[in-house]
Amino acid sequence: MLLTVGAAACGSSNGSGSSGGNTTGVTDTTIKIGVAVSDLDGLRAAGIALAPALTTQNLSKRVTSYFDAWNAAGGINGRKVEGIVLTWDPVKPATGQKVCDDATINNELFAFINANGLGAKYIECIVAAGVPSFFGDVAPQSAHDTGWLTSTKAPVETNAAAGIKAAIDSGRISKSAVVGILSGNGPEHIAATATAKAALEANGNKVTVAQVNTLQGDPGIQNTESAAAVNTFKAANVTDVVVALQFTASGGFWDNVVGNKWNFSILDVASSMCSAYGGKSLKASAVGSVCFTSDGDSTTSDGKLRPETDFEKQCRATYDALVVNDFVGAKSYAGVPSGETRTLPDGMKVSSDYPPNECMFADVIKKGLEKAGKNLTRESFMKAVRGLGDLPYALGSDGKGSQTPGKSYLALYVHADKLTAAPTGTAKNANGTYNNCPVDIQCWVPVDSKWYSIS
Repeated sequence: MLLTVGAAACGSSNGSGSSGGNTTGVTDTTIKIGVAVSDLDGLRAAGIALAPALTTQNLSKRVTSYFDAWNAAGGINGRKVEGIVLTWDPVKPATGQKVCDDATINNELFAFINANGLGAKYIECIVAAGVPSFFGDVAPQSAHDTGWLTSTKAPVETNAAAGIKAAIDSGRISKSAVVGILSGNGPEHIAATATAKAALEANGNKVTVAQVNTLQGDPGIQNTESAAAVNTFKAANVTDVVVALQFTASGGFWDNVVGNKWNFSILDVASSMCSAYGGKSLKASAVGSVCFTSDGDSTTSDGKLRPETDFEKQCRATYDALVVNDFVGAKSYAGVPSGETRTLPDGMKVSSDYPPNECMFADVIKKGLEKAGKNLTRESFMKAVRGLGDLPYALGSDGKGSQTPGKSYLALYVHADKLTAAPTGTAKNANGTYNNCPVDIQCWVPVDSKWYSIS
């Protein structure tokens, strides 16, 4: 079942049940879960070119289709799940506040899902109101400390520390390196930068930070500010640059770094930093940069297509069945950007890769609801989720995730990825890949087969 939220609806209550737990969004027959997606239809109406199959409805059904399948099978513990779609304008980040208002005030929701893209500031707003939330990007520790957040990746502080440690342990950043950090001023940026700076200084590195105002929401201004960071780093005589800023704001920086012989390391501490989409979207001057991330890849370090796990095969099959009419018969294929169809140089027609976060969250939420039983409250649900133990992880973390008491994220591992060029038309090599990328699109390729434990 699917509902879409536009203007503000009715107010909410605290939903306290007779057992003392919070039953907001739960009745004897239904469970209401919010699903937040970018308003891509609004972008298209504003004249921004997008792939035809990349629509607001298609984004939301990547989650709500799981609810439909559960409901068709009789629901969960006698209840049907209703998906309430919430939207924000991705070119106006401040509209994320409307998502928080819709999730916490204007609707009575039991839980909330955003597979990716919403600013960490608004995730903090939602979990601060006590709404169990599932987020496919990174958020600061303060959001995790509420006890209501479950993310795919570790908190930004943990991710930053793990990334810097991996960069140092692998020899990527030496003790003699003079390091610049390019960052933003969102809560995720500030937390990650403080952690990275402290770790680098403990390693003996001199550090200079250049901060972009990412909260003001104008990509043009953000890119002008990130371009200015180049001169800041030149003045500091840096040898290495750690990028902790999403690609939508770092373009100006990458446009102006050509000719500087700096080593680039990217930390997975903001939206889509090291995802396939993020890699494809970075400027060509970023090629050769190394990202430390829980995100996985569709190829191996020796340039072969990586065999999928059973869980990943299941995620792909579910997605292909969902979008069978959206891509004129072309099945999903590793590395194809969201919403696109593509004809590879060998003539093979392929379409948008499956979305891993939605598949993982559906798995966790269903198992959590089942385990929580019929006397469902927000508290019993979160206790059930935290007690799930070992879990599969799609397209990342070496295929392994977990939920245990006190652990509010799914990933267990990070690794090093190198941004690799594969311009359109790149010929397929003997391994069946395109300069080690799964398709002829700029991509991340594992540096080696090593995964580093986040802990």
